[in-house]
Amino acid sequence: MKGGGRKNLKRAIEEDNFTLEQGQSIMQVVDLRGSNLIQVMDAKGENSLAIFPAKFQKSMWIKRGNFVVVDESGREEAVESGRKVGCVVMKVLYFEQVRVLQRSAEWPEIFKSIAVENSKQDIVSQIEEDENSSDDDGLPPLEANTNRVNPFQMETESDSDTDS
Repeated sequence: MKGGGRKNLKRAIEEDNFTLEQGQSIMQVVDLRGSNLIQVMDAKGENSLAIFPAKFQKSMWIKRGNFVVVDESGREEAVESGRKVGCVVMKVLYFEQVRVLQRSAEWPEIFKSIAVENSKQDIVSQIEEDENSSDDDGLPPLEANTNRVNPFQMETESDSDTDS
């Protein structure tokens, strides 16, 4: 039996009208655990583990702070049976989809302040990058990789501690 295929995944990403079905909710990615496991935070502020299906591996990318649609219909059963993974990622929400959902009633209240703060930080960083870059060749600015610690900041902090 064949899976959905890459063509259907791309078609699902491009659809504009999106509604949550029964048992689905919007969650924010807190941490990437490896082996297709991610830690997500729900609208109540509770963290849980979710599995990122292998069919998404080469077509969808996630990082900390992204929003995903998760099927949590088996969450209670997983907790009762002692399993750690209780959710399955159904869809990764992209920037345009998040903006549309923020205006709807389906968007959780806890994420409204987070999304506003993230968008303000993105705007400030883009303005600073635009002022600093003179030769951009018409390309959009690169995003900072939030999944890695910046080694230059660590070195400057340790140098200043040893000098004093």
